[in-house]
Amino acid sequence: MLIKIQTIIYSFTLGLLCLTPACGGKGNGSADSAAESNDSLPTPVKKLVQAISDNDSDSFAGLVSYPLQRPYPLHDIDNAEQMRGYYSQLVDDSLRRAITSSRSSNWQESGWRGWSLDDGRYVWVDVALYDVPYVSCRERVLIDSLTREEINSLPESIRQGWKPVLCLRNDADGRIYRIDKRESPSDASAKPFRMAVYDGVAHLHEVPQALLEGDRETEGTAETETYHFADSKGNELVLATDAPDTGNPVLYLPTDSVVSLHRAYWHDLIHK
Repeated sequence: MLIKIQTIIYSFTLGLLCLTPACGGKGNGSADSAAESNDSLPTPVKKLVQAISDNDSDSFAGLVSYPLQRPYPLHDIDNAEQMRGYYSQLVDDSLRRAITSSRSSNWQESGWRGWSLDDGRYVWVDVALYDVPYVSCRERVLIDSLTREEINSLPESIRQGWKPVLCLRNDADGRIYRIDKRESPSDASAKPFRMAVYDGVAHLHEVPQALLEGDRETEGTAETETYHFADSKGNELVLATDAPDTGNPVLYLPTDSVVSLHRAYWHDLIHK
Protein backbone atom coordinates (compact mmCIF):
# COMPACT_ATOMS: atom_id res chain seq x y z
CA MET A 1 0.00 0.00 0.00
CA LEU A 2 2.83 2.40 0.88
CA ILE A 3 4.51 1.73 -2.47
CA LYS A 4 1.27 2.45 -4.34
CA ILE A 5 0.77 5.72 -2.45
CA GLN A 6 4.36 6.80 -3.19
CA THR A 7 3.88 5.97 -6.87
CA ILE A 8 0.67 8.00 -7.05
CA ILE A 9 2.34 10.97 -5.34
CA TYR A 10 5.32 10.77 -7.73
CA SER A 11 3.12 10.65 -10.83
CA PHE A 12 0.93 13.49 -9.55
CA THR A 13 3.99 15.64 -8.79
CA LEU A 14 5.51 14.96 -12.19
CA GLY A 15 2.21 15.83 -13.81
CA LEU A 16 2.17 19.17 -12.00
CA LEU A 17 5.71 19.87 -13.23
CA CYS A 18 4.48 19.47 -16.77
CA LEU A 19 2.08 22.34 -16.25
CA THR A 20 4.84 24.78 -15.35
CA PRO A 21 6.21 27.19 -18.01
CA ALA A 22 9.49 25.24 -18.11
CA CYS A 23 7.92 22.00 -19.28
CA GLY A 24 4.50 22.21 -20.85
CA GLY A 25 1.74 24.20 -22.41
CA LYS A 26 1.50 25.95 -25.76
CA GLY A 27 4.16 28.58 -25.23
CA ASN A 28 4.15 32.10 -26.60
CA GLY A 29 3.68 31.33 -30.28
CA SER A 30 6.12 33.06 -32.63
CA ALA A 31 9.48 34.05 -31.14
CA ASP A 32 12.55 35.84 -32.46
CA SER A 33 15.46 33.52 -33.21
CA ALA A 34 18.97 34.31 -34.29
CA ALA A 35 19.05 30.93 -36.07
CA GLU A 36 16.12 31.55 -38.43
CA SER A 37 17.90 33.89 -40.82
CA ASN A 38 21.52 32.92 -40.19
CA ASP A 39 23.23 32.06 -43.48
CA SER A 40 25.69 29.72 -41.74
CA LEU A 41 22.91 27.23 -40.96
CA PRO A 42 21.35 24.89 -43.55
CA THR A 43 17.80 25.37 -44.80
CA PRO A 44 16.31 22.35 -42.91
CA VAL A 45 17.47 23.82 -39.59
CA LYS A 46 16.04 27.24 -40.38
CA LYS A 47 12.73 25.70 -41.49
CA LEU A 48 12.56 23.74 -38.23
CA VAL A 49 13.18 26.87 -36.17
CA GLN A 50 10.53 28.75 -38.14
CA ALA A 51 7.90 26.02 -37.73
CA ILE A 52 8.40 25.87 -33.97
CA SER A 53 8.54 29.67 -33.68
CA ASP A 54 5.13 29.76 -35.39
CA ASN A 55 3.92 26.80 -33.29
CA ASP A 56 2.86 25.26 -36.61
CA SER A 57 2.27 21.53 -36.17
CA ASP A 58 1.49 21.02 -39.88
CA SER A 59 4.77 22.55 -41.04
CA PHE A 60 6.67 20.70 -38.32
CA ALA A 61 5.15 17.36 -39.33
CA GLY A 62 6.31 17.97 -42.91
CA LEU A 63 9.92 18.41 -41.77
CA VAL A 64 10.26 15.01 -40.06
CA SER A 65 11.82 11.80 -41.39
CA TYR A 66 9.53 8.91 -40.35
CA PRO A 67 9.33 6.81 -38.35
CA LEU A 68 10.53 9.09 -35.56
CA GLN A 69 11.59 6.90 -32.65
CA ARG A 70 10.46 7.69 -29.13
CA PRO A 71 11.81 6.03 -25.98
CA TYR A 72 10.25 2.65 -25.26
CA PRO A 73 7.54 1.97 -24.16
CA LEU A 74 6.21 4.97 -26.11
CA HIS A 75 5.08 4.29 -29.67
CA ASP A 76 7.22 5.56 -32.51
CA ILE A 77 5.59 8.23 -34.68
CA ASP A 78 5.03 6.67 -38.10
CA ASN A 79 3.73 9.49 -40.29
CA ALA A 80 2.82 13.16 -40.54
CA GLU A 81 -0.79 12.59 -39.48
CA GLN A 82 0.33 10.98 -36.22
CA MET A 83 2.85 13.77 -35.66
CA ARG A 84 0.23 16.48 -36.01
CA GLY A 85 -1.72 14.83 -33.22
CA TYR A 86 1.38 14.19 -31.11
CA TYR A 87 3.01 17.59 -31.59
CA SER A 88 1.85 19.14 -28.30
CA GLN A 89 3.14 16.11 -26.38
CA LEU A 90 6.57 16.32 -27.97
CA VAL A 91 7.17 20.06 -28.34
CA ASP A 92 6.73 21.52 -24.85
CA ASP A 93 7.90 24.94 -23.68
CA SER A 94 11.42 23.74 -22.83
CA LEU A 95 12.05 22.34 -26.32
CA ARG A 96 10.35 25.29 -27.99
CA ARG A 97 12.41 27.79 -26.03
CA ALA A 98 15.69 25.94 -26.70
CA ILE A 99 15.05 25.95 -30.45
CA THR A 100 13.53 29.39 -30.93
CA SER A 101 16.13 31.16 -28.79
CA SER A 102 19.06 29.29 -30.37
CA ARG A 103 21.92 31.02 -32.13
CA SER A 104 24.15 29.61 -34.82
CA SER A 105 26.78 28.82 -32.17
CA ASN A 106 24.29 26.47 -30.47
CA TRP A 107 24.12 24.26 -33.57
CA GLN A 108 26.93 21.82 -34.36
CA GLU A 109 27.66 19.98 -37.61
CA SER A 110 28.77 16.36 -37.19
CA GLY A 111 29.67 15.03 -40.64
CA TRP A 112 27.21 12.49 -42.04
CA ARG A 113 25.02 12.83 -38.94
CA GLY A 114 24.02 16.36 -39.90
CA TRP A 115 23.32 19.14 -37.41
CA SER A 116 22.39 18.95 -33.76
CA LEU A 117 21.28 21.47 -31.15
CA ASP A 118 23.38 21.68 -27.99
CA ASP A 119 25.61 18.70 -28.89
CA GLY A 120 22.69 16.38 -29.57
CA ARG A 121 20.74 17.15 -26.42
CA TYR A 122 17.60 18.28 -28.25
CA VAL A 123 17.36 17.41 -31.94
CA TRP A 124 19.28 16.03 -34.94
CA VAL A 125 18.62 17.38 -38.43
CA ASP A 126 19.99 16.29 -41.80
CA VAL A 127 17.78 16.84 -44.84
CA ALA A 128 14.96 16.41 -42.33
CA LEU A 129 14.48 16.13 -38.58
CA TYR A 130 15.33 12.50 -37.85
CA ASP A 131 15.98 12.27 -34.10
CA VAL A 132 14.66 14.00 -30.98
CA PRO A 133 16.70 12.86 -27.94
CA TYR A 134 14.77 15.35 -25.80
CA VAL A 135 11.92 13.80 -23.79
CA SER A 136 9.12 16.13 -22.72
CA CYS A 137 7.49 16.14 -19.30
CA ARG A 138 4.28 14.69 -20.71
CA GLU A 139 6.24 11.89 -22.34
CA ARG A 140 8.03 11.15 -19.07
CA VAL A 141 4.70 10.83 -17.25
CA LEU A 142 3.44 8.42 -19.92
CA ILE A 143 6.70 6.42 -19.88
CA ASP A 144 6.40 6.05 -16.11
CA SER A 145 2.79 4.86 -16.37
CA LEU A 146 3.44 2.39 -19.20
CA THR A 147 6.55 1.04 -17.46
CA ARG A 148 4.58 0.23 -14.31
CA GLU A 149 1.83 -1.39 -16.38
CA GLU A 150 4.34 -3.50 -18.28
CA ILE A 151 6.32 -4.72 -15.28
CA ASN A 152 3.16 -5.41 -13.23
CA SER A 153 1.88 -7.66 -16.03
CA LEU A 154 4.80 -10.06 -15.44
CA PRO A 155 4.69 -12.95 -12.97
CA GLU A 156 5.74 -11.71 -9.53
CA SER A 157 8.81 -13.95 -9.50
CA ILE A 158 10.47 -12.00 -12.34
CA ARG A 159 9.00 -8.55 -11.69
CA GLN A 160 11.11 -6.91 -9.02
CA GLY A 161 14.07 -4.67 -9.91
CA TRP A 162 13.63 -4.46 -13.70
CA LYS A 163 12.36 -1.94 -16.23
CA PRO A 164 11.49 -2.51 -19.92
CA VAL A 165 13.84 -1.57 -22.74
CA LEU A 166 12.56 -3.29 -25.90
CA CYS A 167 9.86 -5.61 -27.15
CA LEU A 168 10.44 -7.52 -30.39
CA ARG A 169 8.43 -9.99 -32.44
CA ASN A 170 9.28 -12.69 -34.95
CA ASP A 171 6.45 -12.46 -37.47
CA ALA A 172 7.37 -15.85 -38.94
CA ASP A 173 6.65 -17.92 -35.82
CA GLY A 174 4.99 -15.42 -33.47
CA ARG A 175 7.73 -15.63 -30.85
CA ILE A 176 8.09 -12.58 -28.60
CA TYR A 177 11.36 -11.28 -27.15
CA ARG A 178 11.44 -8.64 -24.42
CA ILE A 179 14.55 -6.90 -23.10
CA ASP A 180 14.66 -5.51 -19.56
CA LYS A 181 17.31 -3.52 -17.72
CA ARG A 182 18.23 -4.10 -14.10
CA GLU A 183 17.36 -0.98 -12.08
CA SER A 184 20.12 -1.24 -9.47
CA PRO A 185 22.37 -4.31 -9.43
CA SER A 186 22.72 -5.74 -5.91
CA ASP A 187 25.73 -7.76 -7.06
CA ALA A 188 28.60 -6.20 -9.02
CA SER A 189 28.86 -9.39 -11.09
CA ALA A 190 25.18 -9.35 -12.06
CA LYS A 191 24.46 -8.78 -15.72
CA PRO A 192 22.60 -5.51 -16.39
CA PHE A 193 20.18 -6.84 -19.02
CA ARG A 194 17.96 -9.85 -19.56
CA MET A 195 16.05 -11.31 -22.48
CA ALA A 196 12.74 -13.09 -21.93
CA VAL A 197 11.57 -15.39 -24.74
CA TYR A 198 7.89 -16.32 -25.24
CA ASP A 199 6.43 -18.80 -27.72
CA GLY A 200 3.55 -16.46 -28.56
CA VAL A 201 1.10 -13.82 -27.39
CA ALA A 202 -0.98 -16.36 -25.46
CA HIS A 203 1.94 -16.98 -23.07
CA LEU A 204 2.85 -13.42 -22.16
CA HIS A 205 1.31 -13.58 -18.67
CA GLU A 206 3.31 -16.72 -17.87
CA VAL A 207 6.92 -17.31 -16.89
CA PRO A 208 8.89 -17.05 -20.17
CA GLN A 209 10.09 -20.15 -21.97
CA ALA A 210 13.66 -18.83 -21.65
CA LEU A 211 15.26 -16.11 -19.53
CA LEU A 212 18.82 -15.07 -20.37
CA GLU A 213 21.03 -12.35 -18.88
CA GLY A 214 23.64 -10.33 -20.73
CA ASP A 215 25.35 -7.06 -21.62
CA ARG A 216 24.95 -4.25 -24.11
CA GLU A 217 27.54 -2.41 -26.17
CA THR A 218 27.36 0.53 -28.55
CA GLU A 219 29.39 0.79 -31.73
CA GLY A 220 30.40 3.55 -34.13
CA THR A 221 29.41 7.19 -34.36
CA ALA A 222 25.77 6.11 -34.76
CA GLU A 223 26.04 4.32 -31.40
CA THR A 224 24.37 1.19 -32.74
CA GLU A 225 23.29 -1.04 -29.86
CA THR A 226 24.20 -4.74 -29.71
CA TYR A 227 23.14 -7.08 -26.90
CA HIS A 228 25.00 -10.25 -25.93
CA PHE A 229 23.11 -12.94 -24.00
CA ALA A 230 24.15 -16.43 -22.89
CA ASP A 231 21.96 -19.42 -22.12
CA SER A 232 22.51 -21.90 -19.28
CA LYS A 233 24.97 -23.88 -21.44
CA GLY A 234 27.05 -20.83 -22.31
CA ASN A 235 25.72 -20.53 -25.86
CA GLU A 236 25.65 -16.90 -26.99
CA LEU A 237 22.76 -15.07 -28.63
CA VAL A 238 23.50 -11.68 -30.18
CA LEU A 239 20.82 -9.07 -30.81
CA ALA A 240 21.66 -6.23 -33.20
CA THR A 241 19.00 -3.54 -32.90
CA ASP A 242 19.59 -2.05 -36.38
CA ALA A 243 20.59 -4.37 -39.21
CA PRO A 244 22.66 -2.54 -41.86
CA ASP A 245 20.42 -3.56 -44.77
CA THR A 246 16.93 -3.15 -43.28
CA GLY A 247 17.31 -1.12 -40.09
CA ASN A 248 15.24 -3.79 -38.28
CA PRO A 249 16.52 -5.80 -35.29
CA VAL A 250 18.25 -9.11 -36.02
CA LEU A 251 18.91 -12.01 -33.63
CA TYR A 252 21.93 -14.27 -34.23
CA LEU A 253 21.40 -17.71 -32.70
CA PRO A 254 24.08 -20.19 -31.53
CA THR A 255 23.14 -22.43 -34.48
CA ASP A 256 24.33 -19.66 -36.84
CA SER A 257 20.71 -18.98 -37.77
CA VAL A 258 19.68 -15.37 -38.28
CA VAL A 259 16.21 -14.30 -37.13
CA SER A 260 14.67 -11.09 -38.46
CA LEU A 261 12.56 -9.25 -35.86
CA HIS A 262 10.27 -6.25 -35.76
CA ARG A 263 9.72 -3.77 -32.97
CA ALA A 264 6.54 -4.35 -30.98
CA TYR A 265 4.84 -2.96 -27.88
CA TRP A 266 4.24 -5.20 -24.90
CA HIS A 267 1.23 -3.25 -23.63
CA ASP A 268 -0.45 -3.70 -27.04
CA LEU A 269 0.29 -7.43 -27.14
CA ILE A 270 -0.95 -8.28 -23.64
CA HIS A 271 -4.29 -6.64 -24.38
CA LYS A 272 -4.91 -8.75 -27.47
